[in-house]
Amino acid sequence: MADSNQRRRLFIDRPIQGALVFRAVLYWVATVVTQVVLVVFFALMFSSPDDFYLHMRQFGSYLRLTVLASALVLPMILFDLVRLSHRWVGPIFRLRTALSALRRGERVPPVRFREGDYWQELAGDFNIVAAELNRQRETAPEDASA
Repeated sequence: MADSNQRRRLFIDRPIQGALVFRAVLYWVATVVTQVVLVVFFALMFSSPDDFYLHMRQFGSYLRLTVLASALVLPMILFDLVRLSHRWVGPIFRLRTALSALRRGERVPPVRFREGDYWQELAGDFNIVAAELNRQRETAPEDASA
């Protein structure tokens, strides 16, 4: 049975989560390039030219294996990063939705975040302000007619 408290969308806030994924891919590329450059540098520094050229094929297969292993881990890292980002993007998305409803003059029920989400104290602060605004809106028409 599926958890009803589970988020259904992979990307809640595409610009923010997309930027995180893009940045993680850039870091991954920088790491792979750095690894390749370091391996080539040390291979050139600590082997004779004859050994280097003799073992070039083996050296190339090691580099491909390094890149492949890193590429296999990348999707797991990206998926975990997006899932982790739900813990702060989701609450902000819910607050933004509730603020829009308040702006339209709608009564907003207390905002609750999922267990493990960040910004729990922000939900409490928002709920205090929203309750006060709801209370003022309820009493304002009575004051205007008197």
